[in-house]
Amino acid sequence: MRVRHATTYTYSVPTEASYSEARLTPQTTADQYVRRTRLEISPTAWSQEYRDYWGATVTAFEVTDPHDELSVVATSVVDTADPVEPGESIGWEALDANTLDRYCEFVHQQDKVRPAASLVTELDAIRAEAASPAAYVDRVVELLRSRVKRLVAATHVSSTAEDAWETGKGVTHDLTHVAIGALRHASIPARFVAGYVHPDADPQVDAPVAAEPHAWLEWWDGRWVGWDVTRGEAPGERHIVVSRGRDFDDNPNLRGIYSTDGEVSTTVEVEITRLA
Repeated sequence: MRVRHATTYTYSVPTEASYSEARLTPQTTADQYVRRTRLEISPTAWSQEYRDYWGATVTAFEVTDPHDELSVVATSVVDTADPVEPGESIGWEALDANTLDRYCEFVHQQDKVRPAASLVTELDAIRAEAASPAAYVDRVVELLRSRVKRLVAATHVSSTAEDAWETGKGVTHDLTHVAIGALRHASIPARFVAGYVHPDADPQVDAPVAAEPHAWLEWWDGRWVGWDVTRGEAPGERHIVVSRGRDFDDNPNLRGIYSTDGEVSTTVEVEITRLA
């Protein structure tokens, strides 16, 4: 598949300088291979590439000349495949002290994912009845999908799992945060995955479609197992992984600072095309 992710910042008053980081390069994993990728920045910027703590490719760039518009366009071609069929699920006893210590970063409850008090009561009841971590995950996902309505419009980046649960509304990363917090409440390691998904169940070849940045989770079941809470399915060959981390804050597509006295407007366009 080919992914084109274009972001444009428009400043009502020219900015003197902007400094940014982009996480827009898909990863090569056991289930996907990046054939080629290109990041175009306008105006011309000084840039440097590095790997962050979680393994994502980060392009740091800066524009130090006055500009009234900043365009960042990432284009990638990626071979994808369905993950290998999962093996036998673990029991609760497998989540021992050694496992929880090994994956402590994905068990700790950050503010972004900490469940609301009203949800905790229901989670405790589910945990008491669940015969295994996998059974608990199934029940939690069913509960969340029945109670939280997904919005197309973006929520504020500071929104939390508690906000999404209490209002019953959220975007993809909000629903993923709620699910991650619910799993961690039962001491199941869970991590945030940022990327893209082709919206069509059976994509046509060479037919570009509009999409949007996407998020799902992976949880520890003796190996990392993915689940797309928003779509109610396991990630497959239509999913493209860009980055992983504890929550959204570890995985922003673009993050930075700028200097201007005016207003800033942002447009984001994502297009995905199945090539073969």
